[in-house]
Amino acid sequence: MIDTLKEYNKLFMQNYSRGDENSLDIFKYIDRDSKLILTAPHSTRSFCNKKEKIADLYTGALVKYLGEQNNVSTIIRTKFTPYKALISDWIVQNNVQQHYFLDIHGFNQDIGFDICLGIGEFEEKDYPYLADIIQVAKKYGLKTIVNHPNYCGLKGLTGRYQKIFNQPNVIQIEIKKELRDFICCPETVEKVTIPFLNEVIRIYR
Repeated sequence: MIDTLKEYNKLFMQNYSRGDENSLDIFKYIDRDSKLILTAPHSTRSFCNKKEKIADLYTGALVKYLGEQNNVSTIIRTKFTPYKALISDWIVQNNVQQHYFLDIHGFNQDIGFDICLGIGEFEEKDYPYLADIIQVAKKYGLKTIVNHPNYCGLKGLTGRYQKIFNQPNVIQIEIKKELRDFICCPETVEKVTIPFLNEVIRIYR
């Protein structure tokens, strides 16, 4: 598993984490005909707020691996663009909005939590799978918060999806660095992160 993740990660780390500059696609969609789609919109550097945003390290490799292992569709950023390219716009343009989405991100701040679940302007009761996700996190000893002020999803796919479609189909999952870093923390990723996300994915089946 860890060797596979490291191999997948090379794609996103090349060109100073700007990804494959020769790729024809900004976002690579692998359609496995699943109800759920996993997304990694910041797997490479991106352009946001008129500046270059650093990558959410390891999220691209994790989502690629999880999609293959669970036969779930994925949308992953493959390269940096010097202009705003939003995954929400891609989803609308490619007419794949009638799915559930787990939008995988990463944070590096010490905020006292392991997982931040962003549900934007909707309420917890609006999300049929949210309570189950929280219970799975508890099973793995992960400290979880819903709508942390810095990670509530309002400016990401969660918030934009709500504004466009007025549906609670997207949950932003922010994961702290130690849970993503399969290079420095391989045992944690193998025994906690991957099993946790595998169980979350199975909730949607």
